[in-house]
Amino acid sequence: MQSKIHTRALSLADQALRNGPWRDTPWDERSRRFGSALLTALRESLATLQPMTAVSAACTAARGELPLASAVFHETWSRVVMVWAVRELVRAAHAEADDALRDELLRLASELAAATAQLSSVEGSVAAAQLPFEQMVDAAREAFNRTRDGLPFAADEKLFLNAYVHQLKHIASLLAVGGHSVDSLVRGAVSRTDRAVRRDGLAAWIEAPIATRQTWTQRGLAEAAWALASQVAREQGRNDNSRDVCLWLARTACQLMARIDRVGQWVPAAALDVTAPAPTAPAPTAPAPALSPSPQAPTASKTTEKTMDNARLNPMLKTLEVDATEAAWRLAGSQFVKLAKEPIVALLSRHLGPGDESLRARIATFLDTELGTALLSGVLSAGLSAMPLPANNVSQQLARELRVRSMAATGDVIADVLMGPLRQVAVMYLQGQPGVAPTEPAGLPPSALVDALKVASGQAAEVVEPAKAG
Repeated sequence: MQSKIHTRALSLADQALRNGPWRDTPWDERSRRFGSALLTALRESLATLQPMTAVSAACTAARGELPLASAVFHETWSRVVMVWAVRELVRAAHAEADDALRDELLRLASELAAATAQLSSVEGSVAAAQLPFEQMVDAAREAFNRTRDGLPFAADEKLFLNAYVHQLKHIASLLAVGGHSVDSLVRGAVSRTDRAVRRDGLAAWIEAPIATRQTWTQRGLAEAAWALASQVAREQGRNDNSRDVCLWLARTACQLMARIDRVGQWVPAAALDVTAPAPTAPAPTAPAPALSPSPQAPTASKTTEKTMDNARLNPMLKTLEVDATEAAWRLAGSQFVKLAKEPIVALLSRHLGPGDESLRARIATFLDTELGTALLSGVLSAGLSAMPLPANNVSQQLARELRVRSMAATGDVIADVLMGPLRQVAVMYLQGQPGVAPTEPAGLPPSALVDALKVASGQAAEVVEPAKAG
């Protein structure tokens, strides 16, 4: 039975991969030749080889079609074509009514996505400091904006997809900078989308079974990954940085597509989940006859002790809750400054000294100092306060946390500068000249001086008395 399902899934996959991705986006002749060779080899290899080996064989056949093309060209377009192939398999799987056949197609799509993400990458193609971060982010956002048009989904699913892509667009800058967990970024986008559509009252999502919501999320991620990959054809030849932007788009699309086998697990459970059994009240039972009144006393004592313990713990729990909230805002502000530091360094170096690695290093070194971090916190706080964000307390609270952080750090640096001279002045004027060690506490006259004053006053009295007598 499993063999028949697998054979049928391969047949459906062969049909799904017969169209080319250039039908969605115009490709030039070289890219189309490369893609045609890769898809033909992939359809032939899947019948006899494992997905990992089939992807490798297909990419080798495509490189043989254009052997003189660069390694960057081969990697970029191999990833683009494979992302499209996985997207087509996901679509074919969710259009299939047979559950076993759908699961087999999704398994094949997941394995192809994992194999594509592990394709060999070009090493040393461009230094990280020279990457055009602004163009990369702009290209990703443009790609996400295009996914809202022409999707073969129902109206309710399109509403969800628009909200989902909108959240993915917010992580474009973090994906461009790198160094962040793609799983965490995509999981956060799924959670924020769930909250957004619930707030908007999308009944088709709220009342849908968990399996339906997982399907929508999986299809949405596949469409978003293909949106990034299809943007490569539009960015090709746009300017001098197009090669690096296209390679980054292809790699990022593969990273997103590699999560289709787990993105369904990140969908939060709904409060109105119709698949969950409704809670039933326990059946009434006859009270057990009391054998003796003695067990009642310990029960009352335990209840009294529990009430007293709760009365003592409630103030402590409230205090811990307040402290935890403050700590969470402080942590959020610290992480926000860390995440924004690299894009700001890239932006400043791009405009102040393009191509000057020494300037970029000096800017990064300054922002790593205590004063640089304080100034950056103040700038981010001002930016959050000025941005037309939705009416909620998050942006204002985070701006306040960054503002307080900036003031405290800047004040500490200024205090370090001023306290040195202040201490010297205090020592000089309160404890005498330098080099003279006082024998008595500052402000109290020494004992020898007091004795001398007593003797002098006695002598003066002796002189005055004879004068009066005379």
